[in-house]
Amino acid sequence: MTHETAPTDHFDIVVVGGGIAGLVAALSAAERGTRVAIVDSTSLGGRATTTVRDGYHYNVGPHALYHAGHLLPFLKTRGLEPAGREPASKTIRIVRDGGLHELTFSAIDLARTRLLSPKSRMRVLALLAKLPRMRTDQFVGTTWQEWLGNEPDDVAGLLRMLGRVATYVNAPATFDASAALTQIKAALRGVRYLDGGWQTMVDSLAAAFVRRGGTVLESRTALAVHAGERLTVDTSAATLHARAVIVAGLSPTATVALTGAEVAGIDHLGGAVRAAVLDLALDRVHDGVVFGVDEPLYLSPHAPVARLAPQSCGLVQLMRYVPDGEIGATVAADRGRLRLLAEQAGILPESVIHERYLHRLVVANGFPTAAGGGLAGRPSATALGLDGVFVAGDWVGPRHQLADASSSSGEAAATLAVAHIAKRVGAGV
Repeated sequence: MTHETAPTDHFDIVVVGGGIAGLVAALSAAERGTRVAIVDSTSLGGRATTTVRDGYHYNVGPHALYHAGHLLPFLKTRGLEPAGREPASKTIRIVRDGGLHELTFSAIDLARTRLLSPKSRMRVLALLAKLPRMRTDQFVGTTWQEWLGNEPDDVAGLLRMLGRVATYVNAPATFDASAALTQIKAALRGVRYLDGGWQTMVDSLAAAFVRRGGTVLESRTALAVHAGERLTVDTSAATLHARAVIVAGLSPTATVALTGAEVAGIDHLGGAVRAAVLDLALDRVHDGVVFGVDEPLYLSPHAPVARLAPQSCGLVQLMRYVPDGEIGATVAADRGRLRLLAEQAGILPESVIHERYLHRLVVANGFPTAAGGGLAGRPSATALGLDGVFVAGDWVGPRHQLADASSSSGEAAATLAVAHIAKRVGAGV
């Protein structure tokens, strides 16, 4: 989709990056009456794009929209709420010691399960009751591993599993416990799988942006951002002039390369969060969620929960959460383990119509560390220290994680950019 409606190469704001952070930033700025262009090297969406094959809609890895996050309320207030359904997750199966075990998150069943010791059953029940009201900020600066170290092994294993599912982070020795617990709290309030995949949300955000007079410049690679009295963005097609620039959704390394500026607070972040992902298109419906306790594994049917597959068919997404700093794992090893998990869950090879594997997929460009001060220690929208240049993304800002961090920081960057322009106009610059 290309909408090259601007008669000139001059804009109030240029947003570099058309993923969730860029789309939210661009729409937020356009709503405030500024003239905005969004530039993307390919097409809009980034990791929120969806590929369709034979009626099966593949997201870029397992995607869920958090009810308690920033993005869903942002969409709702604009009449852009995406259709979809919440997965049934009260009863799951877990992988432990190589076998599958059923676990139901109800007081009665938790009080009876043999997966936990009698003492641990009571501890889990107490934690689940306490967690929604827990003040998680008291654990900023404590690593997830240190926090879990206060729990019995079986309880710690269950919480470690919930933490991976909610955050995708597999770095207990450095991940901030407050960030982990905050995200688990959000996950317990429910998530939504989207009909048609996340591309439907991308398309609705893009359409709303264009209706506000925004300009979409696709298939244009941003080469450099030049700060100074006049802001410019060099692209593969032309040089764009702006009063403010928002670099949205790029990794910290790519942001530095684009702007030539260092990112204040970058040392507070952990590395990129990665996952090995296997998507299976099935000729029948498969029920049942599987999470690993002693292995970092995930299996969830995303269709027919959401409309992502043809009638009476299924789309199952499997994932291995890559440990932070892991090297040497091969495609064959990770793909083979995920295929084995599918078989353990009862998915027969003959039911698979086609599949897609993504090795070392980047889920987030950085995670909040305990040593870095948790969420509040992440780089801010003004972290580049360049007048009129702001950043947004899943590693930016003091609130939320994953796509909700992208949307939250995108809206914050837009607010700052608009205020920057107003200040300069007021000063006669």
